[in-house]
Amino acid sequence: MKNLLFAALAAAIACGASAAGDLDLNGEWELKAFPQPDKGAVRSLPLPEGLETKTYRATVPGCCEMELVKAGELPDPLFGKNCFAFREYEGHQWLYSKTFVAPPRTSPDARHPVPGHVLVFDGIDTLADIFLNGVKIGTAENMFIRHEFDVTDALKYGEENTVAVLIRPVGLEARTVTLGVLGGTMAGGADHEHFRKAPHMYGWDIMPHLPVSGIWKDVRLEARTGLKIDNVAWIVKWLNLEKKTADVTVRCRLDVPFRHYHKATVRVTLSRNGKVAAIDERVMHGAQFRGAFRVENAEFWWPRGAGAQPLYDARIELVGEDGTVLASNERRIGLRTVDLDCFDIREGTDPGKFLFRINYTPIYVRGVNWVPLDPIPSRQKGFLKDVLPMMADLNANMVRVWGGGVYEPDAFFDWCDENGVMVWQDFMMACTVPPQDDAFAAKMAEEVLHQVLRLRDHASLVLWAGDNENDQAGAWTLDPRHRDPNTNRITRRVIPDILKEHDVTRPYLPSSPYISSDAFAKRSRPSEDHLWGGPRGWWKTDYYTKTPYWFCSEGGAHAIPCRESLERMMGKADAERPWTNPDAATWRELNWNDMWHLHATCPFLDRKIDPFQRNNIVTRQCAALFGEVPRHDLDLFVAESQTAQAESIKFQVELFRSEKFTRRGGYIVWNLRDGWPTVSDAICDYYGAKKKSYHALKTAYQDILVMVTEGGKLRVINDLLKPVKGTVKVVEAKDGATVFEGPFEVAANAFADVVDLKWNEQGMYRIEWSSDAGSGRNHYLHGTPPFAWGDYSVWFGKCSAK
Repeated sequence: MKNLLFAALAAAIACGASAAGDLDLNGEWELKAFPQPDKGAVRSLPLPEGLETKTYRATVPGCCEMELVKAGELPDPLFGKNCFAFREYEGHQWLYSKTFVAPPRTSPDARHPVPGHVLVFDGIDTLADIFLNGVKIGTAENMFIRHEFDVTDALKYGEENTVAVLIRPVGLEARTVTLGVLGGTMAGGADHEHFRKAPHMYGWDIMPHLPVSGIWKDVRLEARTGLKIDNVAWIVKWLNLEKKTADVTVRCRLDVPFRHYHKATVRVTLSRNGKVAAIDERVMHGAQFRGAFRVENAEFWWPRGAGAQPLYDARIELVGEDGTVLASNERRIGLRTVDLDCFDIREGTDPGKFLFRINYTPIYVRGVNWVPLDPIPSRQKGFLKDVLPMMADLNANMVRVWGGGVYEPDAFFDWCDENGVMVWQDFMMACTVPPQDDAFAAKMAEEVLHQVLRLRDHASLVLWAGDNENDQAGAWTLDPRHRDPNTNRITRRVIPDILKEHDVTRPYLPSSPYISSDAFAKRSRPSEDHLWGGPRGWWKTDYYTKTPYWFCSEGGAHAIPCRESLERMMGKADAERPWTNPDAATWRELNWNDMWHLHATCPFLDRKIDPFQRNNIVTRQCAALFGEVPRHDLDLFVAESQTAQAESIKFQVELFRSEKFTRRGGYIVWNLRDGWPTVSDAICDYYGAKKKSYHALKTAYQDILVMVTEGGKLRVINDLLKPVKGTVKVVEAKDGATVFEGPFEVAANAFADVVDLKWNEQGMYRIEWSSDAGSGRNHYLHGTPPFAWGDYSVWFGKCSAK
């Protein structure tokens, strides 16, 4: 037995235990599954006698239900109607367990004993009881925060230990709470409302109903040496662009024994490319350290297109009397300031404003919305390397992390720091009115503090938003008897109170859209909104051209994925027959088959009503632009739908951009990539196939864009912070005639008109330009729809030809 323990200990050290005693507990676990008893959830170990369980090999991080997929007992949830098979397990409990050998209490270097250990779970989904060696050591109620349990006294050092996590279903726990009358979700229910579980998992207009469970993030046994620097906050107080100086302050907590007080030294350094840019060194006199310095010859962080993204190596060291570094903390920061001019629209007196300023400079936002990359939370991180580069390829300078998903990992924000993509971060609440009780407020306070401390040093993070559409949600169910959203204690008190104390560097928006007290009383209108044309049209209608809003944080159009993706998600037979009655008298009478309903997304097929009729949105768009819907040619249907989406998104984005800073501050397209295989408003489908709208947006997001306004002006938009000169040529694609050719000149961060253009019929302009900042190309579809598909195809081919 002794030899076995020695071998196990050696293996543990090889797979992740450090000299200080840390131990990686990811990898293989055992998983037991059983239906929750009717009399209530099992909350203790050992499991009751007579309980019928099934045992599986599991991987952590992971998902309980996906282990059954690997075992062949459940099908792939992304194909066909397979997600319905998962409903049988929504009432299940799950027991994870793993046996490991704990490291010795003292490290090999006896001068540095290990005072204790903490069992750390970076993410448990969602309700769970945690045990060590059969004894309960704590509980979990929030999938969005890290859970830590001090196991110093419970751990058997140098021996085998067993950790267990007993998960119970949120759906059944919902029977124990009192539901508010204003509650609801996009799928019609409110089961998750009291619980901190990703909202999309209960079904959305972009995601299926898949409320899975699991240990979805890393697990480890972490040594606590009694020497730690944490609660670090780097703050850029002020900067001077002309003199290239920045005043920086740093705050941190020193968790060290008292014997180091008044003796040890705190050394703070900022370095760039290995060269020290600033340093501050002071004797430690307490647990809180405050340092400050001025950075000379500073290099400032800018959003992409406005400048470079230099990052400084920021290091804090606690140095003992003998010169030994006792503890250290390192991260990368950018020197920048962020402000938001946000004022309501007051008819006749104030046009309002919603404008971001980085380093005191107005920045026009070219954004994309970000939704979860997979219905299974534990799998999402694996997609980052393929999806993040799309934002750079599109030349987007902002990403809005939508509040119906999850908080993205550090790697997401690191990438945005490095690539100049500003992050608009929603807190994870969406399309509902959250509970107002003390218990829920306490959960949110803990979650908000956790995420703020984790993310506040990222240069890319420029805005906290309380939620997605919750200010509007009350009106969806109880209008006109819904309450003023400014009474919402979560977004008006809990969140801002934490931000006032822990993050003073960036603005806060209570909701998106934010309905102020004046807006609720109809004395004003928000300056930022979500624009969805719906029955009012998606292309060149008054809904868009006359909108008063300064900023659109959600807007777009819908399209069908390519044939290959359709067949991959539902099979060839169902993909090729979208309708049960393709020969209906008009396209408005077409009835979709259930497979298309489900992948539209309609989480519950007994509720085939808006807002889930995304297929009908696609047909309306096709009919509006091309007069009819192809009934018997899937490839043509795909092509027309993707073209309608591309032209609509291009029009919306260019409309806002053409009025840059005069009455518009930016546009964030919904959305970048689907979170599961679906017919949707994304510009890239779940499998990575880019729709035509992706390429249209890439054109519309060029730093220098020459376009035609709806008023017929040939306009040059310059997002660079320097003036630009160039020449432009406009050709009519129908006959090759040159409409205009000449020079242009535009000031820094501005726009300029070149010439007025006129047309009397349908056609398409091919626009090409070259400048001292590079060359580009665009097109403009002019005339009144519907257009003949054959004509459009020929014109577009000429405009896109090299």
